[in-house]
Amino acid sequence: MSSMLPDTMKPATLLSGRFRFNQIPDLAGRVAIVTGGSGGIGYYTALPLARAGATVVILSANEEKGKTTEAEINQELKGLNSYGSVTWHGVDLGDLKAVDAVAKKLAGELERLDMFIANAGIAQAPHGLTSDGLERHFEVNNLSHHVLIMRLLPIMKKTAQTAPPTTVRIVMQSSELHRAAPGDTKFLTKEEINKEYDGTQLYGRTKLGNILFAREIAKRHLADTVKPILAISVHPGTVDTDAQSAWTESYGVFGKILEAGSRLLAKTAPEGAEAGLWAATSTDIFEGNWRDYQGNYYSEPYGKPHTETDQAKSGELGNNFWNLCSKFIQEILGESLA
Repeated sequence: MSSMLPDTMKPATLLSGRFRFNQIPDLAGRVAIVTGGSGGIGYYTALPLARAGATVVILSANEEKGKTTEAEINQELKGLNSYGSVTWHGVDLGDLKAVDAVAKKLAGELERLDMFIANAGIAQAPHGLTSDGLERHFEVNNLSHHVLIMRLLPIMKKTAQTAPPTTVRIVMQSSELHRAAPGDTKFLTKEEINKEYDGTQLYGRTKLGNILFAREIAKRHLADTVKPILAISVHPGTVDTDAQSAWTESYGVFGKILEAGSRLLAKTAPEGAEAGLWAATSTDIFEGNWRDYQGNYYSEPYGKPHTETDQAKSGELGNNFWNLCSKFIQEILGESLA
């Protein structure tokens, strides 16, 4: 009787497609990078990848948390006799030069890179500027991932030459809250990016950016159909992690009510990791159908494509977003990564 019951009672999960950890294929010999991998969804992305045999690099800012995560997962892997491992690297995604330094270091050290999962991000927190003078949601959620991926793309292209076809993938953790992006979003100027909006709009704009990035990098840099690299953006669902505290941070008492409600209904962190893991590892995306997935956004594992907003489908916005990121990178780093 008990075997007929669902393995979760979380409403958000019951209403979503599933990709369980036991569906991840053998990843021995593969290498993955997970940003924000020391907590929440990122932790439960790194853990099953390593359990499946992957060498996982996690990037996050908190040294204590990062090193603890590295030790905990590696200790568990010993008990499983897994070939996988986890290594933590510290980086502040709000400091573009520091991000670039880590990206260059990894580019020099890694012999291959099969999966890049852009998971780290600031949630619905209030407006603020980084030390680079850019709105912090934009720099952390969008610009720093742009730098990391573009610096590491040559290694991914090299890996694709010998990896099983269609297994080299870039996954952008977006959100259905991309629908909250301001209606006047153009991605044209620094003044626009730094304009004060509330936390949900700022977060939503960056989640829109994640969708646009996946499509633009596919169009601009992944057009080689002989040895394809996939770029996909996904929505993890509403997930009960520390990120939910941003509701209270932004909206006070009302936010506290939103936080409590979202935590009650939300997926667990392992369940929230399923969409990204599906996009990164599913063998149901393969040599015969990968073009059907390239550059797309999915609101759940095995979801229907092309459900995003008109903003997220806009070729003009995608072009503006890419060009603005390139402009900021040129200004801050002194070189182009376009």
